[in-house]
Amino acid sequence: WQTANTVSTNEQSAPQIATNRNGQVAVVWQDDRTEKGHPEIYLRLWTNGTAVYEKKLSPGGTAGVNWTHVQPDVSLDDKGNAVVVWADDPDGNGVHNIPFRVVSPTGTILGQGDANASAAGDQIHPHVAADPDGLPGSASAVGFTVVWEDIQGTTHTIKAAGYTGTSTKAYEKVVSATSGANHNPDVAVSASGDATVVWEKDGDIGLTRVSQAGIRTANSQTAGAQTDPAIAETFDGEFSVAWESAQGVWERQFDAAGQPKSSDVQAATAGTGPSVGIDDQGGLMVGWTAGGVDGWLRGLNPDGTSVGRPAAQMLTQITTGKQYQYVLAVSPWGEVVIAYSDDNDGNGYDQVIMGTGGSDGQ
Repeated sequence: WQTANTVSTNEQSAPQIATNRNGQVAVVWQDDRTEKGHPEIYLRLWTNGTAVYEKKLSPGGTAGVNWTHVQPDVSLDDKGNAVVVWADDPDGNGVHNIPFRVVSPTGTILGQGDANASAAGDQIHPHVAADPDGLPGSASAVGFTVVWEDIQGTTHTIKAAGYTGTSTKAYEKVVSATSGANHNPDVAVSASGDATVVWEKDGDIGLTRVSQAGIRTANSQTAGAQTDPAIAETFDGEFSVAWESAQGVWERQFDAAGQPKSSDVQAATAGTGPSVGIDDQGGLMVGWTAGGVDGWLRGLNPDGTSVGRPAAQMLTQITTGKQYQYVLAVSPWGEVVIAYSDDNDGNGYDQVIMGTGGSDGQ
C-alpha cells in the first residue's frame, strides 16, 4: 500500500487505475492541492513498483470563476503509454468538454485535444480504453477509444470517438439510441482495436460493439433499475460487465463474439460504484464500495462460480474512517491493483491510496 499523490494539501479524490502486462500501473485523480474548489487532473505512473513520474495534465482556468476539471479516467497500453480523459470546465460556465492527453512512459505529452468535435451542450462522465498492443505497423502509435454522455437540452446520448494515432480521430458517433435515458458509459478495447461500450439505458445496461450494428442489453435480470456499469476486456475480446441495482452488485461475462458465458451473477447483496477487471484466462475481480465507507472485492470464474478465486472481503490499507470510490484493475497475468479515496482521520479531506501485488487466484 502507498499514497498515490505526493502532495497532501487539500483534497485528492475520484481515482481511477489501470495496469498492463509489463508491470506498469497508472493512477489518475482530481487534485485540489493549490486552490480549494478548483480541482486539477494529476497522473502518476509506476514501473515494477518504482514511481516514474507524476504530472498535472489539466490547464487551470479563468480567474474569478468557478472552473473545474473533474471525472478523470485512465488507460494503459502494453508499451506504457497512458491515455487520460476528464470533464473540463475551465471557464466556469457549468458545461464541459472532454479533453484527452496521451502520455509516454516517461511522462512526455504525445498527443492532446478534445474528444468531442462540437462544444455545444454538456459532455460529462468520460471513460477511455487503449488498444493494448498499439496500432499495426507502428512501434509507437497509440490507439484508443473515448466515450462520454452528451447532453443537448433534455436529450442524453452516448458518444464514442476512436483514435488511430495519438491525435488522429478515425470517427465520432452516437452509439446509443437517440431517445430515452442514456447515462454513465464505460468502454473496453481488445487487441483488434474493437471497442465495446456499456451504459445505463432506460433502467437496463446497454451494450454495443462500435464496429457492429445494434444495441443489446447486458443484464438478464430486470427487477428494478440497473445502473453505473463498468466493463473490462481481454486481449482477445472476451469481456465482463459489472453494475449495481437495488439487489446489489452484479456481473456477467461474455465471449469474444459477445455471447453470455453465464447468467447474471450477484457479486454482493449491496454496494455502489462497481469496478471490474479481467485477466487473459477469463478470471475476474469485482470491486465496490459498501455502505459508502468501505472498499470490497471478490473473484469470479468465467462461468460465474467462485471456486479458486478470492472470497468477498473488505480490502483496504486500514479500516478506520472512510475508504470509498473503490476501483480496481487486473493485468492479463491476473495481477490485481486497487485505488480508492481515503479519509481515515475524518478531517473531510481525502488522499488517494493505491494497493499493488494482489492476485485474482487464491
